[in-house]
Amino acid sequence: MEHYFIEKEHSASDFFEISQKFLDKIYYFKSCDNIFSKDSVDYGSYVLVNTVLKTEKLTGKVLDIGCGYGVIGIVLADNNKTASFVLADVNQTAVDLSVQNAKKNDIKNIVSIVKSDCYQNIADTFDFIVTNPPIRAGKQTLLNILLGAYDKLNDNGSLIFVIKKKHGADSVKNKLAEIFKRVEVLKRDKGYYILKAIK
Repeated sequence: MEHYFIEKEHSASDFFEISQKFLDKIYYFKSCDNIFSKDSVDYGSYVLVNTVLKTEKLTGKVLDIGCGYGVIGIVLADNNKTASFVLADVNQTAVDLSVQNAKKNDIKNIVSIVKSDCYQNIADTFDFIVTNPPIRAGKQTLLNILLGAYDKLNDNGSLIFVIKKKHGADSVKNKLAEIFKRVEVLKRDKGYYILKAIK
């Protein structure tokens, strides 16, 4: 099976719309074959977004790295209108979908959506980085995103992400604790951990 982070040519019939409710609002997303969690918002992203909405006030500059078709960044931007958001993904189709979905949901405070292999094309530093990292891309990519966030965060900035316990949540937490000031568990839900690492 072709992985979702590999580029693929698409025809019009590959695209379709899905929806998901967060808080009291329904969001609509254009999706596509060969994109991660194409048919519905995956449970990890759902728990991540809801946890951040309930526990954090996002301010300053926020990066959604590995944004897919834009769910995390779009919903968080809509609920934190004073912050400015950047979305990034290695897959051009995902970037294109995120651009369309930001417009579809009338999100004004996403300032850019860029194609980037990890942080390669990300020049700024941020107050928050949020991500549902691509586990299927391999452990090294996972660590590049999570450990690499340190240099892309401002002082006292936070990395907030979701990871399954069975995918090594405990060992990842310990690795992050070696470089970050503090690492805490914001939420546990059905084997998913929402972790927050503070620089």
